[in-house]
Amino acid sequence: MTSIGQPVSRYDGRLKVTGAAAYTADIFLPGAMHGAIVHSTIANGRAESIDTAVAERAPGVVAVFTHRNMPRMKPTPRPWSHLHPHGQSYLPLQDDNIHYAGQPIALIIAETLDQATHAGTLIEVSYETRDPVIFNPKMVKEAVDPPQFLWPVSSSVGNAEKGIADGSIRLEQTYTTSDRHHNQMEPHATTAVWESDGTLTLYETTQHIFGARELISIVLGMPLEKINVVSQFIGGGFGGKAYVWPHTLLTALAAKMVGRPVRLQLTRAQMYSMVGHQSATVQAIAVGARENGKLTGIRHESVSATSVFDNYIEYAALSTRSLWTASGGISTNHKVVHVNRNTPTAMRSPHEALGHFALESVLDELAYASGVDPVALRLGNDAQLDPYSGRPYSSRAMRDCLMEGAARFGWNKRSPEPRSMRDGRYLIGQGMAGAIYTHWRWPAEARVIIHADGTALVETGSHDVGTGTYTVMRQIAADGLGISPDKVIVRLGDTRLPTSHASIGSATMANAGASVMLAAQAARDKAIGLALSGRDAPLAGAVAKEITTADGFISAAAKNVKVSYAELLARSGLSELAGEGKYDPVEEASGPKAIFSFSAVFAEVRVDPELGAVRLNRFVGAYDAGRIINPKTARSQAIGGIIWGVGQALLEQSEMDPMLGRFLNRNYSSYLVPTNADIPELETLFVGEFDEEASPLGAKGLGELTAVSVAPAIANAVYHATGKRIRDLPITIEKLL
Repeated sequence: MTSIGQPVSRYDGRLKVTGAAAYTADIFLPGAMHGAIVHSTIANGRAESIDTAVAERAPGVVAVFTHRNMPRMKPTPRPWSHLHPHGQSYLPLQDDNIHYAGQPIALIIAETLDQATHAGTLIEVSYETRDPVIFNPKMVKEAVDPPQFLWPVSSSVGNAEKGIADGSIRLEQTYTTSDRHHNQMEPHATTAVWESDGTLTLYETTQHIFGARELISIVLGMPLEKINVVSQFIGGGFGGKAYVWPHTLLTALAAKMVGRPVRLQLTRAQMYSMVGHQSATVQAIAVGARENGKLTGIRHESVSATSVFDNYIEYAALSTRSLWTASGGISTNHKVVHVNRNTPTAMRSPHEALGHFALESVLDELAYASGVDPVALRLGNDAQLDPYSGRPYSSRAMRDCLMEGAARFGWNKRSPEPRSMRDGRYLIGQGMAGAIYTHWRWPAEARVIIHADGTALVETGSHDVGTGTYTVMRQIAADGLGISPDKVIVRLGDTRLPTSHASIGSATMANAGASVMLAAQAARDKAIGLALSGRDAPLAGAVAKEITTADGFISAAAKNVKVSYAELLARSGLSELAGEGKYDPVEEASGPKAIFSFSAVFAEVRVDPELGAVRLNRFVGAYDAGRIINPKTARSQAIGGIIWGVGQALLEQSEMDPMLGRFLNRNYSSYLVPTNADIPELETLFVGEFDEEASPLGAKGLGELTAVSVAPAIANAVYHATGKRIRDLPITIEKLL
């Protein structure tokens, strides 16, 4: 191995900084028209009448679609799955019902975007209005049990209630998190074109080209082989682009109806009501413990909001099942409240980032109640077996995360008393938190082609969501073949390539990467076979197991002979040599071991006692993500995740008008995200080792793990600084004053 493990800079970096990378909205098709969506201004009711006559006569308008003339779609499949991932089951422009504010009620197709947008303002709508159902913490009593979505909704191991009662220290608290939106830099966009043979090609901002193709095939009632989906560059996904949303279906059908390509890009404001969000949660958590901080029982229950027509669940209590051990037992449960909003969806980091705020905050409260240091308390509750399944972990470097992270941070210099550390007029606080993240195992396929000039091409239907996939796949293929990474080209993001899974769940490196490794090894083995027994075999008589590949050559040390890939293909009269790789693991839950990634993070904050303003001063994150393929891109992932967590902790909230049922935030001026000025120097360290159970590459998920426990670490630091425990995110000024 000469490339894996090296801090290689991203090969696509130059394309991006020079503007040469073609994102979905950059793709120009001759003759393409533009679409603009008109949205409902109410959250609950129906459209009694829609007058489109003036809009239809407006300059440049080619078609106006409403529920009266939009072609009928077939129902989305139930239950939901990653294979055919609809963002929401309620399909657009199929009836006159209104279920959420911002729901599409018309689609304008015109020669220019300005013409389409202007025509939308000419449509007259009258509504039958009903009071919207709005989520608030008081609605917890109205929550209902949803059907299973991804994992079992509830869990019980041992007797959690007895364990809590047996504890000499008992705590019970409620923690809440706010609605949040993804706010990717690149807006969602779709360009649809139908060929004369009935083939549909979609240029789409998606993290799941094959899932999009599957869902579109079902809803439009057409064969899979007649659909191509292309997504070569993504300007931020964070889960929101992993699903098919109404605008994509509308664009595809409109292009078919008008007989020309149609391009539709959502505005920033439309992204707040059209493409999902992360739902607020209300989490009740109770713990029991002995005087030494040893947990005797945990109960964690969460309620989240979903749409009136779907049952999306934020599994906020999921991580509590497997992070720490409790001698008496652990129980978890999830409920939902159906309200008038579009369906929530996965957002970095779904489930875990929300639940850790409650779990790791209450453990900090337990540390103060017991007098046990927060790091020592977690070391004392470190699990040797997965408490939920009883299986051994494939690897668990949590102790290393805690101890090495604490050493790097200088935790032992901390004065434990709240409000005991100052820097001039500022209060200084230090807090920490542990974290666990689910490891997904999904099938993936890849193809590696060795060309006559000794270069190689990697083809797989995976994606680069801005994390460096184009680069790390080069590194994997280069090492598999024994050539330099700069001799490898990678093609991603097209359903005409070998099938791969969605780029979600921090799963790309371990799964899609494994398929590339297997494909490269298959191509290499074919080449070795030619060298041993092909036409004019240069290594004839050599022992196969003693043959090595490096620097573009296949070598047999015992014979002191080597041959380049280029020469070997020339001798064999071949223009190329291809290897196929198929990684087909069992699902994690079915395997003999429990597979998770782990981390421990440490935050120092500076709080102005008069203004209540919180600033992050220092941050150290220690991560167990198995083998690190590229330390440079991994560090970038970690930095991005930490910044994401800072937003969750201190800034981000999507506020809703309680009367109209509309999200009030519509752009970056009202929805606050961290900027460079908010972020200090961030330190990261990787302490994991090769995990053969997680992946043939030894890698485990990293990207979402790094965002998981940032918020509770900051909240715990704020308590240490101020003596005020904030149990509602984000931690805003008014909550501290």
